[in-house]
Amino acid sequence: MRSIARFILMSTIMFPVVLCAAAQSYPAVKPLQQTFDVPDVGKANVVVEIRSTDGTPLYKLQCHSAGFIGDPDFDYSGDFECRLNSIGHRDTYSTLLTEDSDQSRDWESRGRFFAADLRNSCARIPQFGADRSFELRGMNLVLQITEPVFTNDGRLRSLKLTVKVRPNPNARRPIAKIVLLPKAGIPAECKLSEYFVDPATFSKSR
Repeated sequence: MRSIARFILMSTIMFPVVLCAAAQSYPAVKPLQQTFDVPDVGKANVVVEIRSTDGTPLYKLQCHSAGFIGDPDFDYSGDFECRLNSIGHRDTYSTLLTEDSDQSRDWESRGRFFAADLRNSCARIPQFGADRSFELRGMNLVLQITEPVFTNDGRLRSLKLTVKVRPNPNARRPIAKIVLLPKAGIPAECKLSEYFVDPATFSKSR
């Protein structure tokens, strides 16, 4: 009888844990790869729907320049910024590309690009240059900028953006997996500490 009672007690304790784990399950995404030509970054208007394997729309990726007014729920900044949000319901976060579970400002993600990020050695910094990947919600999402063109005074004029999505069943976080800022060998002109939030500043509860 004691063993039966113990089994019932343990089942009662574990049941909420099982439910919690199930809540972190996400629909499998359909792989995609698209390249967009953005001839005028100031008028950037990239929109991509990420769908499940059965064709259900799951997420919307949209990329615009600072001051874009067509999305009242998000304040785009930088020279070019991409936002990811769910389709069909409102997210807790203004962009799922954030790594901070206590996100307080729209720009707090690696989805924001500046001209300085895309020039010379800065463009080659893994995850903070021209090629960035995000692990979340059962997928890998890659944003890859190629062929950036700059004005004579260094402003970003145009670019090509390749978006890649692949299933990743090990990506269980509801927002992007944390990527640490590199601490050494980064030229000052790349301005990583200015453009990105250092995960070391996240609270211990995040």
